[in-house]
Amino acid sequence: MKSNEVFDNVCSLISEKYINSGWKYSKSGHWMTKKDGNFMYKIFFYTSWNNISDKNVAFYGECAIIPLKSKDKIFHNNTRQSNVPKGHLYWNIANEEDWDRTIEEFTSWLDSSFMPIVESCMNDLENFVKQVAMRGFYPSNGYVVDINFILTHGSRKLAEEATKRYYASLDEPIKKEFKENYESMINGNEAVSAYGNNMMRNYSNFRTILENNIAVTL
Repeated sequence: MKSNEVFDNVCSLISEKYINSGWKYSKSGHWMTKKDGNFMYKIFFYTSWNNISDKNVAFYGECAIIPLKSKDKIFHNNTRQSNVPKGHLYWNIANEEDWDRTIEEFTSWLDSSFMPIVESCMNDLENFVKQVAMRGFYPSNGYVVDINFILTHGSRKLAEEATKRYYASLDEPIKKEFKENYESMINGNEAVSAYGNNMMRNYSNFRTILENNIAVTL
């Protein structure tokens, strides 16, 4: 079976498990989506450009939350970050006999790491924002947070608390870059390193903190 057919089949089999839960599958885009009044929840299926039919066909994925009024991902996680499949960068789905294990492991990852986040965000946004501010999106991976999400759907007070936790969670080299650039730029001066310029050029917690003049205890 050709590699693109294999990939299509596995994606379709996975999507069938979630159709009754309100997810919609795009066969052309190889993704699943679900929406509420604020966000699009999206699951991406990926493969490789250098697959070899009947020998090696890669399969891996990503999940994300994207505001309806923006293209910025306020939350995203992928199988590689989560070390699934364990010890490998992807599942090899070249042989049909490996599909069941791949689908089982991938959907288990979704059901444990993403679906609870989706349900909480859709059904009780107010409490979900408070939980994220307190412990991050997925606490097992450290303090992962989106300050703009907290500011927009929570309060400035929550955003300030989240900012303190976010800064404290940074590795020391990044914390030093943050501190030096923040101290300069919060007073209207230029960035002191590429870090400051890059963070302000792209969607980032640093940019949100600067643009909203959120105080950081350094």
